[in-house]
Amino acid sequence: MSKRRAQPWLSDPSHEREPAKKSFWPSGPAGWIGTILYAFFWVVLLLPKVRRQRRDPNWWRVQVVAGLLGLATVALGLTFSTLWLTIPGGVLVVLAVLLRGLRDPEHERKLLARYQSDYFLNGGKLSGDGLPGVPTEKPLYLLLKGEELLFVPADGLDVAATLVVPDIEDIRVGGEHYVPVYVSEAKDPPVRETHVDQTAVTPTELLLKDGRVLRFEYSGTFHKHLAETAAHAIYSVKRLAGSNGVGSESPEVLHVIGGNNVPK
Repeated sequence: MSKRRAQPWLSDPSHEREPAKKSFWPSGPAGWIGTILYAFFWVVLLLPKVRRQRRDPNWWRVQVVAGLLGLATVALGLTFSTLWLTIPGGVLVVLAVLLRGLRDPEHERKLLARYQSDYFLNGGKLSGDGLPGVPTEKPLYLLLKGEELLFVPADGLDVAATLVVPDIEDIRVGGEHYVPVYVSEAKDPPVRETHVDQTAVTPTELLLKDGRVLRFEYSGTFHKHLAETAAHAIYSVKRLAGSNGVGSESPEVLHVIGGNNVPK
């Protein structure tokens, strides 16, 4: 006597009559619209990677290669009167010119670590006679390392010049002798500015014992604050060097001073 095999029990009998559907169906519009959308989102997802590559110091090489490739494509398209080669080549040339290198956001911190400096200051722009090797009228960084003041161009990595802080005879801000004065907010509360003069300039001058004068000009929204911050940092190191020596106490300045003059 043969045994009859039991059939599997189905919760929905209609499954026996309906054919199995595919588990995957392409989503989104099909045809040329789907192709355009796919290319668009592919480019969008590629932008962050390109932005990271633009921070590489060798990005200019990518620009040169892309520009030459674009020019060659345009020339080839004009030679054979091929529009589909001329347009992409022209776009590639334009992108090679416009997409310039970006500044490393960790540039300032890397400088601080590279020279093992104690403090990092915004140096504004050096004007006047200046120092040998230090560019004038260009953004400058000041690094304090012990009793040394290091001058580093904002667009570079190498120290252009050094100065021993005890050689500074006097410090002036806005033409006046700098003396740190603490004023509580109760006596001088902050006031909301109704108009900000972006062209205003506050100078910080270092009068050296040999008679030279180093003049740093700070401009922009926080020009006065940046000038006073640099003056206070140098003044604090000078005071400590003249008393108990640097290292007995720390100057009351921030390790990284930011502002609208610092590149991002």
